[in-house]
Amino acid sequence: MNHVNRTSAALASSFASALTFASALTCTAITLAACGDTGKPRNTDTVANNKPGNQAGNQAGNQAGNQAGNQAGKQAGKQAGNQAGSTAPASRRQPSAPDHGYGDQIAWRNLDEGLQEAAALGRPLMLVVHASWCPRCRELKQRFFDPALAEASERMIMVNLDQDQSPEALRHGPDGQYIPRILFFDPSGHLDPELQNPGRSAYKYFYTPQDDLVGMMQRALDRHEQAAKL
Repeated sequence: MNHVNRTSAALASSFASALTFASALTCTAITLAACGDTGKPRNTDTVANNKPGNQAGNQAGNQAGNQAGNQAGKQAGKQAGNQAGSTAPASRRQPSAPDHGYGDQIAWRNLDEGLQEAAALGRPLMLVVHASWCPRCRELKQRFFDPALAEASERMIMVNLDQDQSPEALRHGPDGQYIPRILFFDPSGHLDPELQNPGRSAYKYFYTPQDDLVGMMQRALDRHEQAAKL
């Protein structure tokens, strides 16, 4: 009988020890679940508190990104506009005197206006003297539709006079009043005697469609643009 009682007491003691161990394990698991990597209790409010901060950070980042994108877009548009503006062709000067059939792409002036503009801009002046009845004048007209001549004329002052309609043209015949004749003046209005048709020993200001008129215009520009820089 005493043996049975001792056995029962031992079993009861073992069962109690087992319950105590199980309770300790359960407590340990609960404690670990509530701790961070450092073993300190986790603050369950941290995640909730971080949400507004994350949202504010995202909004600030998006706003900064949009502003940077807008600024980059404006700068790129401005650069493109500047490049387009720099490559756009300059508008041609408009004529203020009749062309008399000598090229409607040239900014013709009358003589007085041309002399004033040449002095104001420091450019050489080219004077074409002709007459409506002159066959050689009609032949020369075609040269003034050359795009290269029209382009060179943009850097000069251009005057053409019908000798019968503009008597002042008669004053500009250094070796005769033959027509057509082409004379070059410096910006101060003085005839440049160095700029004569190099292919002629007489009638030195007479030109035909076969003569290098564009080359002569370039010579005038070279001489007087250099003089203006001195």
